[in-house]
Amino acid sequence: MNNKNNIYLGMFLLGMTGVLIGVVLESPVAALIAGALGTFIGGFVGWLGGRRYLIIICLGAVIGAVLGYPTGDQDILIMAAGSGAAISGFFANFVEMFRRKK
Repeated sequence: MNNKNNIYLGMFLLGMTGVLIGVVLESPVAALIAGALGTFIGGFVGWLGGRRYLIIICLGAVIGAVLGYPTGDQDILIMAAGSGAAISGFFANFVEMFRRKK
């Protein structure tokens, strides 16, 4: 049951990220395609058990967006959110690698 929750969480988080990318680009087609791809990839990552990984990446994207928002430039906001997600992805990888296995 826990694995199912990981799959649904991954599908929701990455699917929503894809839809938001399409919204920022002001393209319904991009929102649909990116949302579908995000849902597929999120389900796969959730199936592999990457709940902590997904949450850390989403938090990094939010922090990056919060830091980029005051500039008022949409391009900087997108780059800041993407950079925050990428940097937190590396951090999440290290957390998963060095975490003690039971």
